[in-house]
Amino acid sequence: KPLRKSLRTAMDMLMTKRKAVLSDEEELQMLRTLCEHIRQRSLARLPELLEQLEENLTKRGVRVHWAETPEQACQIIYGIIETHKGSLMVKGKSMVSEEIELNHYLQERDIRAVESDLGEFIVQMAGEKPTHIVMPAIHKTKEQVSELFHQHLGTEETGDVDKLTGFARQALRDVYRTADIGLSGVNFAVAETGTLCLVENEGNGRLSTTVPPVHIAITGIEKVVAKLSDIPPLYSLLPRSAIGQNITTYFNMITGPRRSDELDGPQEMHLVLLDNGRSQAYGEEQMRRTLQCIRCGACMNHCPVYTRIGG
Repeated sequence: KPLRKSLRTAMDMLMTKRKAVLSDEEELQMLRTLCEHIRQRSLARLPELLEQLEENLTKRGVRVHWAETPEQACQIIYGIIETHKGSLMVKGKSMVSEEIELNHYLQERDIRAVESDLGEFIVQMAGEKPTHIVMPAIHKTKEQVSELFHQHLGTEETGDVDKLTGFARQALRDVYRTADIGLSGVNFAVAETGTLCLVENEGNGRLSTTVPPVHIAITGIEKVVAKLSDIPPLYSLLPRSAIGQNITTYFNMITGPRRSDELDGPQEMHLVLLDNGRSQAYGEEQMRRTLQCIRCGACMNHCPVYTRIGG
């Protein structure tokens, strides 16, 4: 019952917020049609765009790796960590890293991977998996989070959400400062410019990609788009559809490691492109449409089954 109540409350809130920022039905349909066209056009040229993305990223000093399976992706990432004799990785939000079970793989090899997204931080501390692709700890109440932080961080028990956020922020500061490797996901990858776009609200994505000396980005091969001009419509739809927010607090456009005239950023950068069955889906006309998904999670928010039992 507590799980159902938490999910129902959260889903109602998200649906209400989404409806408020997408109240113009005509605009919504036009935007969805435009974004669908962009994704279809990108997928129609997927092999070509992936090669172009690799070429332009390589020119900017990014090392691009191709992984056919989750095991290969984990091996590539572990190999990079080993090369740098690393022992601590700080992670921005990445559902692909969940897909390949990276944390478990690294833990078995004595590498500590710390989630920095607040929701991911909470579920990792609880020893659970994310419940939702956008809001991983949406099933947790503030009382449960308070108890969890009290047990693991030694903080006072409180129902003040701002205080709880502050406790997490304080705990993560040392992780950012001492991490050997930073890992992030990718929301969109632009082939023509070699740009990786990262959408977030907490600032943890920016810290994870700029403070550690090495940044590893990981994404599915379907996230590529052709042109930089494809991004504004997709970015307009994503946060509004996902969390009922017109624009996120941070929108990061990453184009490579730190240059000689820059004051911050990683000294080395890698991109891991994961297949894991996506090529097979791409080869089947009906399945190819699933690759158009921009991972907003709105379908979960409206799903009566998910609302009852969670993910």
